[in-house]
Amino acid sequence: MSTSDLRKLCELAKEGDEQAIRQIIAKFEPLIYKNSYINGEIDPDCIQELMIKLYNCVKKFEFKTKEEIEKYLDID
Repeated sequence: MSTSDLRKLCELAKEGDEQAIRQIIAKFEPLIYKNSYINGEIDPDCIQELMIKLYNCVKKFEFKTKEEIEKYLDID
């Protein structure tokens, strides 16, 4: 998934598009599962918490332009 695809999905998700949210979760699902092991077993509660966190982050996330990032980092 390209950055522009992810940007578009995030924008749609912020507008309440459930399909976009599902696609974002599917994209990050392997990472969610990888980080959901507790004592050598996958913890369903951990999976749920991470998915909720991802959902909330997507709703709040704002992409910045290259110029905004360079200004923030003070790059000329």
